[in-house]
Amino acid sequence: MAKKLLIITRSRLSENNGGANASKGFITCLAALFPDCSVICPAFEGDAGNYIPSHCKVYPYKDNRSKMQKGLDVYRGRICANAPFVKQHLLTHQYEVVVIDNSFSGASLVKLIKQTGARLITIHHNVERDYQHDNRKEYAISFRLPYIYFAEKAERDCLLHSDVNLTLTSHDATVFSSWYRQKNLHLHQWGTFEYKPIADRHFEPRPVGHTFVITGSLYFMQSLLPILQFVDRYWPLVRSICPTANLIIAGRNPSNQLIEACSKKGGISIVANPKDMGDVVRKADYYICPIDAGSGLKLRVMDGLRQGLPVLCHEVSAAGYEPLAEAGCLFPYTDEPSFRASLQRMLDNSPSPTAVYHAYKNTFSTETGIERLRNILEEEQIF
Repeated sequence: MAKKLLIITRSRLSENNGGANASKGFITCLAALFPDCSVICPAFEGDAGNYIPSHCKVYPYKDNRSKMQKGLDVYRGRICANAPFVKQHLLTHQYEVVVIDNSFSGASLVKLIKQTGARLITIHHNVERDYQHDNRKEYAISFRLPYIYFAEKAERDCLLHSDVNLTLTSHDATVFSSWYRQKNLHLHQWGTFEYKPIADRHFEPRPVGHTFVITGSLYFMQSLLPILQFVDRYWPLVRSICPTANLIIAGRNPSNQLIEACSKKGGISIVANPKDMGDVVRKADYYICPIDAGSGLKLRVMDGLRQGLPVLCHEVSAAGYEPLAEAGCLFPYTDEPSFRASLQRMLDNSPSPTAVYHAYKNTFSTETGIERLRNILEEEQIF
């Protein structure tokens, strides 16, 4: 008899961003293996079938707290709005497997879930300690300390009490293992996957050009600072090798600081809040991801891979994309000398768009995600 599965996520599934799209991919893969599947998620407008397989039961929750209440709740460890809803739900519903999508979603819930007798799986989107450190300036100081403390506590609770801990990259799994060398955390690198089928594509021949593109949030500090550094330190190196090179920077809400920095450099244009990122990326010949901090998998890299573009990226952003590097479709760097060398290698040995796209499809398809998950759960005697 198939086991009943509950997935708990804090991702707003109707949004089109890295975290939400990763969550949609995880839900799709899990639902493929568990026909009796339920999802607790933030309420959203529109058809749930656009984001969640149709056979899943969906239980949306709303956060109706005032700003004052949210601030007070942080000091009590209530950093995720789902806790009251989940606690009430588990009083009337029984599950054999519960999945926490992002340890943040499990804040104050781990002990309760274990008491129900369910096997607990946590999907770690990143290393929360690193994420909070890199983005600590996003929070007011009065809010920062308790928020970070309880976010890291949620991560530790999930690591120590889950029957299976899934990570997006081998780097994250190694970091977690180093914290608890004497304990088996049942860690597995799963990766991340598209939530819709990846269709076959044919790419028309195009002239060789030197247009580069960077995408992502253009105001979020973990994203903005590396892009500013790239414009200042690395873009002149590109122009020294390719004097006619152009750079497109596309994404949400570009900051005034970025606009001013780009205006001082030649060959850079900014596309603010594009309706279709694919339309922008298709104009380029190469994709660049300069993000040099954080953990997890940088999903923006897929913006380039989906369009068949070879990728030049910082080694931090290469985590999780090792198969693409082995296939000669992704070129990592760490500093100016390695950047120059990787750029030249990419220019001299640029794979065809079809080769890049096939490598992307083989690595990040739903079918690949389902098969990897099946193997992990069979090993852990859950499936």
